[in-house]
Amino acid sequence: MADLVITGTLLSMDTDRTIWSDGAVVVRAGRITEVGHRPIITKRHGDVKTLGGPECLVTPGFVNAHQHLTGDRLVRSCIPDNLVAEEAIFHWAVPIHGAHTGDDDELSATLSLLEAVGNGITTTVEAGTVAHPERVGEAFARVGVRGCISTWGWDLADGPYAAPADEVLDRQQAVLD
Repeated sequence: MADLVITGTLLSMDTDRTIWSDGAVVVRAGRITEVGHRPIITKRHGDVKTLGGPECLVTPGFVNAHQHLTGDRLVRSCIPDNLVAEEAIFHWAVPIHGAHTGDDDELSATLSLLEAVGNGITTTVEAGTVAHPERVGEAFARVGVRGCISTWGWDLADGPYAAPADEVLDRQQAVLD
């Protein structure tokens, strides 16, 4: 039995890029189990809670291919707007990221991912400012979205998590393992 039926103009990602102007999506146990024309689906699942309507647009989840999940959400608006990019990044953002604990990274990632999913983003690629990747992974699991995680690393002479390139690459590999 279905848990939910979502109706509206439905954009698909099938090979034909089908658009149903009067479509519906059936959800069971958190998974899409059926997609098609609303009259057929609602007849089959008439006793199930329905969301949407003719004025709604139903799309596949979006992908954000570059997002810094940690740090920013916890200091929003604290970095002055009138700074040049280099000063804002290296004199403000980098030290803030470098001081974050595992709890900070997990909370920040959770807030970022909740904001993203509220805007239809169901897959996020973290751009590499994570000091505690396992904690960010817990945020992905808790929010229920997909993504990729990398860890902080650069071969600059100074800064949080700076190291020779080989060490940085080893740290990245450890996240994958």
